[in-house]
Formats: sequence, structure tokens, C-alpha cells
Amino acid sequence: MGNTENEISRLKELIEKLISSHENKTNVLNELKQKNNQLETENKTYKLKLKETEEKTEILKTAKTISLSEEDKTAVKEKINKIVREIDKSIGLLNE
Repeated sequence: MGNTENEISRLKELIEKLISSHENKTNVLNELKQKNNQLETENKTYKLKLKETEEKTEILKTAKTISLSEEDKTAVKEKINKIVREIDKSIGLLNE
């Protein structure tokens, strides 16, 4: 009988350890879920800031283009016209 009682006592200890381990792992899991939610929120915030920064950069590029001197505007127009002529020439060659 003593042997059976020892085995029962040992099983109770193992069950208590398993329950304790499960509770600890559940707590860790909950903490990780909270941290994940926090990181996802931060990620969304950073993505919004990045998008805003990209939009501001585009606005600044546009503003810089608008503020070019007349000489610079003429040079840009000439380059664009040259590129368009090259494209038209390439299309013409493809159509032959």
C-alpha cells in the first residue's frame, strides 16, 4: 500500500508541476500577444508617418520644379522634347 500512496503522491506533484507550467506558459503567451499588438500599432503609426513623409517629399519636388528659373525650365523642356522625339523615332522603327 505504501508504494501505491507514493505513486499517487508523485503523480499529484507531477500534475501540480504541469498545471504550474501551463499557467506560466499561458501568462507568457498573453504577454507576447500584448507585445505583438503594441508592435502592430507602432508599425501602423510608422507606416502612416512614412506615407506622410513621402507625400511631403513629392510636394517639395513639385515645388522645386515650379520654382526653377526660366533657363532651367527651358533646359528641362528641351530634354523632355528630345526624349519624346527619341520615343517617336523608336515607335516609327517598330512600325516598319
